[in-house]
Amino acid sequence: MPISLQKPPLTARQPRQERSRHKVQLIFEATIRVLEKGGLEALNTNAIAASAGVSIGTLYQFFSNKEAILDALADREATAITERVAHVMQDAALTTTVRAVIQSYGARRTAHRVVLEHSLSKGKNRLAPLFGKMIAHLRNERDTGAIRQALSPPDAFVLAHAFSGVLRAMVQGGEEAITQDAVATSLARLVVRFLPSTV
Repeated sequence: MPISLQKPPLTARQPRQERSRHKVQLIFEATIRVLEKGGLEALNTNAIAASAGVSIGTLYQFFSNKEAILDALADREATAITERVAHVMQDAALTTTVRAVIQSYGARRTAHRVVLEHSLSKGKNRLAPLFGKMIAHLRNERDTGAIRQALSPPDAFVLAHAFSGVLRAMVQGGEEAITQDAVATSLARLVVRFLPSTV
């Protein structure tokens, strides 16, 4: 494996131009590919740069080390998951909603698990916005969606965290024989039994 003699800057710059943002996206996608192929042990800035098709110097313009890339990737993944959950919770079919959310977590599972574990090891709760959006959604009455009745604060809290706990467990690994569809069906049934008058 090649060793870079170039020293990274103390602080990385934020991409402002479209070309720079594109390079950052290439770095993110390359990081995910490296994680999927070899896990955290295979992840280093040289491997990421090679997979992204950028020089190591270009990578260091945006990120000071692999931990900075993982931090930024964890923020991006958490934001994307939160937005997807907020969107699919408007769906009228509960099982469809649950399945769509689970699919957000299920793709590229190794990379998701590594990014989530990195985030948790740093003591950061990047999923806090997800919990907040879910709880706010469940506490308001709606005309559409799987759950239309406003829930009490304790019920909204329990349901949001039960939902998210299953998703976390899927990312962190577990019973490989259980399919995403089976988990979606079971989780939808849990919601129905927990709130029989709202669905």
